[in-house]
Amino acid sequence: MVVTCEDVWREISNYLEEDLDPALKLAMEEHFAQCAHCSSVREGMRNVIELYGDKAMFPLPAGFYPRLHDRLADHVEGKRISRRAWLLGVAVTGALAASAAFATALDRFAPQPRSEMSQPARRLSQRLVAIVDGGKMFHVPGCPFMHGKYHMVTPEEAVREVTPLAPVACPKRCGVPGKFRLI
Repeated sequence: MVVTCEDVWREISNYLEEDLDPALKLAMEEHFAQCAHCSSVREGMRNVIELYGDKAMFPLPAGFYPRLHDRLADHVEGKRISRRAWLLGVAVTGALAASAAFATALDRFAPQPRSEMSQPARRLSQRLVAIVDGGKMFHVPGCPFMHGKYHMVTPEEAVREVTPLAPVACPKRCGVPGKFRLI
């Protein structure tokens, strides 16, 4: 009769209690001789039965059960927050809510522009350069060496407009061809 590891695991309790058919017991013993894993399972089960079967177990220290109960409750339910920590959390939340309400109240009293034209100016795009009309140089807006009318373009458009020759930067290096110094 051939016995697999699963068969051994299913019948190990009956084997240790000697409540098996003699043919199955012999097949299991042959399997134990060949399988180290099943042999260690058998020895481990024998040790457990021996420990629990012995009535001379040591007594537990006083107060063990309440401590065990508290630790299990902490593990299952999570640690409880103390009252002081709870009150501190409520106080911090209240302070944040009060400061948000105060900031909102102050914002209401700020003067609002009357028309859309009186809105504050928005900054120009950060990626613009100035090209003087008819010129072959590009400048950073506000460069003192710009003379005449100019228009604002992106660096890519500046390269396209100035490309017939080569793009030339301002002599005072306010813009560098290929590596634009942006506002």
